[in-house]
Formats: sequence, structure tokens, C-alpha cells
Amino acid sequence: MLETERLTLRRFTLDDVPAFLAMNTDPHILRFTGGDKAITNLAEAEQAMRAAPLADYEKYGYGRLAVEHKASGEVIGFCGIKYLPEFSLPEIGYRILPAYWGQGLISEAAKVVLAHGHNELGLDHILALIHPDNIGSIRVAEKIGMRRGEQAEYFGMPVWLYASVRG
Repeated sequence: MLETERLTLRRFTLDDVPAFLAMNTDPHILRFTGGDKAITNLAEAEQAMRAAPLADYEKYGYGRLAVEHKASGEVIGFCGIKYLPEFSLPEIGYRILPAYWGQGLISEAAKVVLAHGHNELGLDHILALIHPDNIGSIRVAEKIGMRRGEQAEYFGMPVWLYASVRG
């Protein structure tokens, strides 16, 4: 578990399936996610949670974390590191419900996750894949010290490769 002033970041549990569904069905969020398969109900959300974050915890020892707002106790998004076999590197990813955009919350979460990835998990190189039109995510990556590299394609979508190197 990781904490910031306003957030608790913890592993997802099956109790989080409704929140996981909400962050994986919002069209404002999904327009920049590319390869995500559409999730339409709680059963699909549970299946996706088992296949991604829960499986990643078992396989790699890390994965996307639930972002819980301390004031309400509500899960408002995710932020965490996931191994991307397509790049043979870990990637930091983040998603937050639109009601919480513009408050600096995801930057707060991403900063502590990136530090945890380098310092506790011992990851030397961490990527962020960001659609060129996703100005909010670009700002988060730059705010936490990531540097933009080349452009690539991920699931048929153009992305900038941002990177953070331990050192």
C-alpha cells in the first residue's frame, strides 16, 4: 500500500469490481486507451480484473493499483506499473474518473508510484505510453519527471513513449 496526502493506493480486490467497471466504461477515459476491450457489465469487469491487475500481482509482484480518495473512501481510478511484453519493459499507467480531473490527484498518485517502482521494485527503466492528443496524461508524465522519446504504435494507436530512468 502506498499513501499520499489525499490518496491511498492499494491492490485491487474483487470488492472493487463496480469501480473498475466505472473507470473502464467512461467514454471520456476510453478515447485514449487503444487496446482496451469494451467492458459492459460487472461480470466482464470482474473477468478483466482477474486477467489484468490480479494476475499481474501474482506473475510480476506488481500491477495497477486502486486509487482511493481518503476523504470519501471511494475508488476513483487506478495508477500503477504493469509489465508490457510488447516493449519488454514496465509501464506506469493511470486512469481517474472525470469528476476528479484537474485536481492534481493523478499526478500525486503517479509520483509515488514511479518512486516506488524505481526504489522498492528496483525497476531501472519505466515507460508511459501516451496518445499524442491526451494533453492531461502528457502533463502528468512531465510533472513527475518523465521525458518524451520516440513515437510508436500500440494496438493500432499512435503513442509517445515517455520514460523514467533510475539513476
